[in-house]
Amino acid sequence: MESSLFKDDEEGAELFRDAKDLIASGDHTKALEILEDLLLFYAPEEGSSLLHNEQATIFSKLSREATKNPNLAFTYLLASVSCLAGHVNLSRLCAERLHQLGQHLGSMMYYKECVRIGKQSLYVSRGIEEERRKKMEFMIKDAELRILECKTETIRTDEAKFVETKRSPEPVNKGLRLFWIGLDVKIKRELMKVSIEKLRGFVHSSEGSLKALEKVLAYAKEHKRWTTWVCRTICLADFSKAEECKAHFEQQHGADFKPELEKDVVVRIGKNWGHKIKGGGWEALDTVAAVEMIKTQLEDVKAFTTEARKKGWSNQWPLVEDENRSSLLKEVKLLLVSLYEHQILSCSIRDWVMRFPVKHLRKLEVSEESINDCHIVETPQSVCFLERYELSQILAFLGTIKCERHDGREQVCRAVDSVLDRIRIKESVELDEQFSLMLLDKRLLKSNSAAPFDGCVDDGKIKLIENPDVHYAKAQAQGDDMISWLGDSSSVDKSFPKPIREHNLETWVAVLRAVQYTCKALRTKYVMKEHVLEYEAALTFVENLCMLEDKRRENAQDDRRKKSYASLLCDRCEERVPKEKNSLTARLFLCAVRDVFEGGWDPTFDLEDCMSRVREGKGLRDDIVLKYIELLKSAVTEKVLRIDAKILLIDNSRIRLLDKLTSLSAFDNRSYMLQLLKPFLLSEISYMESKAKSEAAEAYLLLEEERKSLKEEKKSQAKKKKTSKSTKITSTSMASPVEQKPSIDHEPGGTSQSPKTMEEDSITMEPEDTLGTEKGPLEISSTNDIQEGATKVNTGVMQNMPEEGSLSGHLESDLDMTLKQITSTSMASPVDKTIEHESSVKLEPEEDSMEPERGRVEATTVDRDDMKNMAGEDSLSKILEPVLEGATARYNSALDTTLKALLSINVLKKQVLNYNKQPVHDNLEEQVLCALQILFTAAVSEEIKTEGVYSLILRDLLVSLEAVNCMSSGAAEVLVTILESWHCWKKSERESLVTRLFTLEENERMSCRKCGRKPNYPEQSSYGIVVASDSIRNVKCAFGDIKFVDVLKVTRMNYKMLCDIKTGGCGTSNCVHHVISRCPPIFIIVLEWEKSETEKEISETTKALEWEIDISRLYEGLEPNTNYRLVSMVGYGDEDEEHICMAYEKNQWVNLRRESLAGEVVGSWKSVVRFCGEKKIRPEILFYEAARSVMT
Repeated sequence: MESSLFKDDEEGAELFRDAKDLIASGDHTKALEILEDLLLFYAPEEGSSLLHNEQATIFSKLSREATKNPNLAFTYLLASVSCLAGHVNLSRLCAERLHQLGQHLGSMMYYKECVRIGKQSLYVSRGIEEERRKKMEFMIKDAELRILECKTETIRTDEAKFVETKRSPEPVNKGLRLFWIGLDVKIKRELMKVSIEKLRGFVHSSEGSLKALEKVLAYAKEHKRWTTWVCRTICLADFSKAEECKAHFEQQHGADFKPELEKDVVVRIGKNWGHKIKGGGWEALDTVAAVEMIKTQLEDVKAFTTEARKKGWSNQWPLVEDENRSSLLKEVKLLLVSLYEHQILSCSIRDWVMRFPVKHLRKLEVSEESINDCHIVETPQSVCFLERYELSQILAFLGTIKCERHDGREQVCRAVDSVLDRIRIKESVELDEQFSLMLLDKRLLKSNSAAPFDGCVDDGKIKLIENPDVHYAKAQAQGDDMISWLGDSSSVDKSFPKPIREHNLETWVAVLRAVQYTCKALRTKYVMKEHVLEYEAALTFVENLCMLEDKRRENAQDDRRKKSYASLLCDRCEERVPKEKNSLTARLFLCAVRDVFEGGWDPTFDLEDCMSRVREGKGLRDDIVLKYIELLKSAVTEKVLRIDAKILLIDNSRIRLLDKLTSLSAFDNRSYMLQLLKPFLLSEISYMESKAKSEAAEAYLLLEEERKSLKEEKKSQAKKKKTSKSTKITSTSMASPVEQKPSIDHEPGGTSQSPKTMEEDSITMEPEDTLGTEKGPLEISSTNDIQEGATKVNTGVMQNMPEEGSLSGHLESDLDMTLKQITSTSMASPVDKTIEHESSVKLEPEEDSMEPERGRVEATTVDRDDMKNMAGEDSLSKILEPVLEGATARYNSALDTTLKALLSINVLKKQVLNYNKQPVHDNLEEQVLCALQILFTAAVSEEIKTEGVYSLILRDLLVSLEAVNCMSSGAAEVLVTILESWHCWKKSERESLVTRLFTLEENERMSCRKCGRKPNYPEQSSYGIVVASDSIRNVKCAFGDIKFVDVLKVTRMNYKMLCDIKTGGCGTSNCVHHVISRCPPIFIIVLEWEKSETEKEISETTKALEWEIDISRLYEGLEPNTNYRLVSMVGYGDEDEEHICMAYEKNQWVNLRRESLAGEVVGSWKSVVRFCGEKKIRPEILFYEAARSVMT
């Protein structure tokens, strides 16, 4: 076969032999690439099955190798079947693979296909070995047995668990980590800004790398995004939009199938009809009264039906109390909604349903014109005219339509997701507006061991940053995760620059084959529909013959010339079939007549012994023939409608798989960039570290020289030192972050020590001890000899010696700690700003001793003004002053508004001081708790109303919170942070403040409507409920004027649980009942927004909110009228997303000003709604308080 396929193409034959050699050696990627190229040219040729067979072999091997990822193994197996399908000479292999698919998925669909293809294989391969034949027959019998089992058992739909083994980052020099930690935050931020010119210079030695870099930069500059979509076939077409790539697959690579005539394409109903079906009440109409209205009040009926045309429903039609009809209508609605939500409700099914009310109204003598004027067929409400018989008929048919197709689509999608998760680039890389800098993700500077990029969705778009300095201005730098990221090679490709086509080629081709296999199934269904429609035409011809016979009888005077319908049809078959025995139309006519005579309920296409069976029915009466024709026409119509639904069901799989193929075609150019950026940054940091070590070594040598020159002077200074009875050293060892110099405080009446003496004393301390000590520079030991002074070594140099202890890291951390201690201490009372500093040491040197005596720590109160006058070139206050000013400039609107909203809750202010703060081990968390305690103490005492007090407390709390964790800009996240910190506030070892006031203890209960099981689920705790703003609008639009708490209830009704099959359940989905036994005094509702809402949408959402709700309608287990009232609200604006707080004070709503508890009056709740709409304020957090607490 190889010679016949490549008889005139020696190059093609050589490529094919290369592909076979690559398959044998295990290089599947290159082999697939060659075979895919050959198929592009030889697919239409007769011997192309040779190429498909080799591809199937590759995918079978890949499937066996993918044991750790069952979803990927299934995908490769399905691709193998797709390669083999359609080739008769490969039917045996195809049947075997189909049997494996059936076993893998437990799907009856693949077992049925296995039986069909297996029987075909036995028919075309009559000369095969007896052993193979028996094996095939056994497999067919096994498949038939499995089909019977599948009819009684549920399909396996459990998701295969796959956890990819993560590669650990490559080890990075420990000294490099310490060096990074010791670097100043400004230097770290500068390193995040990578000069493109410098990067070009770094990669200039590699021609391939430089070309890849220039190509990526050119693409980024043109399209403002990193992602490109590339076809992995030989055409290598690339696209800047996913839609363009998808269209390319459909047009060029067989990823879609549509019939030639547009009218034959099955179409889904639109969203308009879907909303009509879902939104209607589906109540039974008083048909007699409604028909009378149409006949006598046509103009009025036309008026209200025209008005309700968009919604599809009108409440002006007369209703009737008929439980049976109402129940049937509700079931019809549920089925129609289910079909619509599964995207398989075709226009043909809708039109078929609409024929029933039209036919029914015609029987009641309603004219065609009136039916059109009343828009009967334009609304599903017309179904409510029907009686029980018609409704039962509709219900019976809709119940036969399957909403699921167990073709393994979900397994393929999960396989693609696992591949995408492995290759997805989560770190953003932005550019400045001049395209001169690449700006790395700010999150890389943060220390977060819990994967800082998990859950982040990045679309690959590039943000052009106007000012890079501002971009990184607030970026926090903590830990050494940046170094770990630079050393992690799992996100970059080792074979750089690898051709884009080779990226995930095996999976890409496998998914393309899965899409094409689905398109083959689409083609099969359309062909089947065409055959059924031809049969329907033949059946219509049979009916027309009977009608013509009626007319002939009316004109015939002799009764002996009259024929029965059966005799007429039989004679026509006798005449037509011998003449047109090869005509499809003639054969279908014969089948239709046979089915009519036998009273068939389903069309058949079996011609075996057909004529003799027609002759047997020649004696049927005319009325029976007409009855059977009508029944068969109805059955054929329903068969066509079911085929339409199946076509849409298959098309759903095609669309879903095509979406995954498009996602897999996306190539993120950042994978190239990271391959260049990571080595570049590592080399930059390593160079800085090396330079710092060199400077530190040079400084050390200078220090040694200075020690030698001062040894002689030590003896002369020793006498002066003996006369000095005491020396007091102030804590100015941190006088300058650049240089440390001794600071001497002369005691009154004592002998002062000269600077020279201090220099000599400092030299007595060995340099190794200075660098190697584990204590920070602000710590003074009371058990070791105190070593005075400080060396003249530049600490900027010493901080770059991480392997020696990273002194700069100690200096920097202790400076931060000192600032926080001063800030906390200054907040001990909002009025008293005295700073207590406990670091003065009194030295009492021993007589005739060269070394000072052990120090005794004394507590001294130092005012900020006194600190400015301390000895030394740079005092501590000069260091802290700009830092304090920076802290003062900080502001977090989410924190400000959330705190004010909490302060507006009466029960919280009353209860908070009854709880005692339990000690915590973390000093930073202790500062947060102290700041919160100060806040509420000042609020209860009303000292917080003093001008400036609240602002000062707010800033202190912000500094404390930022020290513990980076503050979020979202109010909901800030609220959770505050509540979590309150868990250690308890009352006499009982429950905490948060548990008592905020926590909902909720039980979820479910009673299976099918098997009656009532599983027990553990109790769950939460601070409230979260609801999407668009859900509120949708429910409000669908149900009209209902209460806000009922809106919440409806949205929660969509939450359902499956009756767990693993524990003996039936797998049915059921509604969940939410039960609480105790309601907390405070109830919180968080609204989620898309941030793209219009003023109208914001206004509609705010209008749906209510200031009083009854949560007994939301939870079971509570007494009726468990009312809560809205006391405060946090929202944010549209322009700069600045948060605002509104509080209900003195019977009116007030908009509180920034960093203040005062504000402007808004007025009533209607005024709040109008205010939010006009200012585009989105309510985010609603704080409700139990009505009893509000009244008391």
